[in-house]
Amino acid sequence: MTRWPYVLCAAFLLMALSPLLSASEALAASPFSGYIDLRYRYEYQHHFNLKSFGEQPVKGESCDGFWLQRLRIGGCWQASDWLTLAVGMQDSRVFDSDLNSESYFYNKRVDHEKNAYEDQWELYQTYLELAPFTQHNLKLRIGRQSISYGNNRIFGPGNWGNSGSYHWDAAKLSWHRGEHFVDLLWGAHIIHEPEQFSLHHRHENYGGGFYSHVQLSHQWAIEPFYIIKYDDHGNFSGESGTDDLTCHSLGSRVTGQLGPLTLDATLVGQWGRYGNDALRTWGGHIQLGHCFTVWPWQPTINVDYSYASGDRDPDDGTRQTFLGVFGSRDSMYGRINLFSWSNLHDAQATVSATPGKRLKLTMELHRFWLAAKQDVWSLNSSAYRDKTGHSGRHVGDEIDLFVQWQLPTLRGVETEKINVRVGYSRFWPGEFTKNVADNVVADWLFGQIQYNYRF
Repeated sequence: MTRWPYVLCAAFLLMALSPLLSASEALAASPFSGYIDLRYRYEYQHHFNLKSFGEQPVKGESCDGFWLQRLRIGGCWQASDWLTLAVGMQDSRVFDSDLNSESYFYNKRVDHEKNAYEDQWELYQTYLELAPFTQHNLKLRIGRQSISYGNNRIFGPGNWGNSGSYHWDAAKLSWHRGEHFVDLLWGAHIIHEPEQFSLHHRHENYGGGFYSHVQLSHQWAIEPFYIIKYDDHGNFSGESGTDDLTCHSLGSRVTGQLGPLTLDATLVGQWGRYGNDALRTWGGHIQLGHCFTVWPWQPTINVDYSYASGDRDPDDGTRQTFLGVFGSRDSMYGRINLFSWSNLHDAQATVSATPGKRLKLTMELHRFWLAAKQDVWSLNSSAYRDKTGHSGRHVGDEIDLFVQWQLPTLRGVETEKINVRVGYSRFWPGEFTKNVADNVVADWLFGQIQYNYRF
């Protein structure tokens, strides 16, 4: 199905907004605003891909180098104090990859291609926002939107991925007062199917509930939430048979200051049905950190621990594998992205420093174990599992090195940004990986430049 009518609508919007680019005084008073976000990244994957590890991958290629391009373009029109209209498009493409994308990204459960690299000319940030009751601090946003809170662990768009993990067709009712807020949500996230426009095929999972933020003091805040995730297509296979998914997630995030240390902690409990199995799982994360502000380069040290329960008995009719919620994993569990928040122990140490105003250096160290050694490695749940548990628990260790540099702008305006990032990661396999996959070391290298302009 052609996407050009939607592309032309976005182009028409940008042409209407273009006169604003040259008049800063008019911009301040204008009801129009817009954005252009263009990103190029080169990646080289050695002895791994998104679904396999080792020299003999179960799917895809063992080694691959490719270019990723993503363009986001759009704008908003504030028609009145209570009405805002937004239209945006995202175009994601991949070049020089050795993968056969159609077969590699095909997902049997949704019967569509779920492409992490490519989704050409798709709707992005296209919504209607109503705020008729400003005296009650209420607003309603309906349409295609990104949803994120806190550190993106519960809700996050997954922006590192070229097509993005979660783009929502949703309704969100928001109440806020000062730093406090409560959001009520209901919607579904799209499938990135390059051959079909998202309005012409099914969504993936539906979800809804609430997410809130309560500022207890200057230093402490809590973010209680309840989210339901469900899929009624009957394609979830459990130990006792195949049926629908219904997953309830209840928990909270807490942030605060413990003397010289910052604290960021999240705890989630899950229950429901996975196919014909009962679902009983939980996950958590805690981070303690400190920034040495009086030292040169202002180094920051963080220590993290992430946990997600696994299924210790593959035949008891109860699924104990934590499913995550709707969060990002881009920077959570190792930058190579061999793991998600499922059947996991992840011990992490991070050191970052800022040698200059525009320059940041980061190093991360990870050690990964399976929470239940009888359960799957989330990289590929159909390939990497030993139900006996005899293959061990230690999955591997990882080091990630990154440099981020903000370049001087082309026109010297504050609304324009040019960022360059380069990075290298290495993963050493542990006992479990050597037994079920391969004993080779994996490497990942990337270089990225991103141009962002707001007008």
